[in-house]
Amino acid sequence: MINDRQLSASRRKFLAQTVGAGVALAAGPRFARAAAEKMTFQLDWIAYGRHAPFYVALEKGFYAKRDLDVTIQQGTGTLQGLRTLVAGQAQFIFNDIGSMMVLRARDNVKIKALACIFQKAPHTLFYLKSSGIVKPKDFEGKKIAFSPGDSPRLIFPAFAQANGIDESKVSWLSVDPNSKNAMLLNRNTEGMVTYIFTIPILQKAAPAGEEVGAFVYSDWGVDFYSNGLLVMEDYLAKNPAVAKRFVQATMEGVEYTLANAQEAVTIMKKYQPQMDEGAAVKEVAILHDLIAADPTKKTRLGSMTREKMQQTADLMAKYLDLKGSFGVEEAFTNDYLS
Repeated sequence: MINDRQLSASRRKFLAQTVGAGVALAAGPRFARAAAEKMTFQLDWIAYGRHAPFYVALEKGFYAKRDLDVTIQQGTGTLQGLRTLVAGQAQFIFNDIGSMMVLRARDNVKIKALACIFQKAPHTLFYLKSSGIVKPKDFEGKKIAFSPGDSPRLIFPAFAQANGIDESKVSWLSVDPNSKNAMLLNRNTEGMVTYIFTIPILQKAAPAGEEVGAFVYSDWGVDFYSNGLLVMEDYLAKNPAVAKRFVQATMEGVEYTLANAQEAVTIMKKYQPQMDEGAAVKEVAILHDLIAADPTKKTRLGSMTREKMQQTADLMAKYLDLKGSFGVEEAFTNDYLS
């Protein structure tokens, strides 16, 4: 997620920045199969276990059998991903729905969500259990590490309000993203904010006998839609059949990954050999909770509701000081899931 100052650029500025600066897309191999319709699908970040469903869809032929030649491209964050989509350098992206809504409301950039993968927000406040912290309010009088632009930091006021935390009693330490884990584990701070996916790496690096605790915002009163499959409306209007095939193939990859975690990670490691396989398997386990498929099977995996989209928009408006408005029903559709 990006902060409100970054999202103040218009679509023209987004394109100018992207082309003028020659935005460098994340290095890494591209993966594709021979198929009829070529397209680029960009991730939100460097590939980790949470991205296994997309590589499964590629390797198992879910894209190919739908006549799609998909190149999976690594990302370098929310802002860059949105720019890539707006500039037409990717046809689909896996990115933050809340940030997309901010951009749409403020600058009328017509991006639409076709599926929500992270139905529960992964925003998390980490701590060491040996510190004596047992509930969120215990962070009063404590210090929390964050990195500038961290969406868990931006949304923290909502978490504080939901849990009776007096924000004036919390201090913040701004650090480099690569230093946050060490700041917590070395006890330079009592807390650290990032996504729940970090817990396998944190726990592995923790001193012997130390247990890492986590307050996931969505489990503590602040739930909203997070990452999903996004597309520009003009591309969607011209290629509805292609979009439907892409969404259905991707969601097939999600379902397969949830049912076959170890195989999914083994597949992904073929494409990302540097990946920690053990941590990746644990990330897939976390996906089960975030994707939160309807146990009644009454709704499709990845489907969204107007009520929760409005809840997400309201949260962005309040805590990102969002100016402008739009009908949330314009920002998403479930029509391409089936």
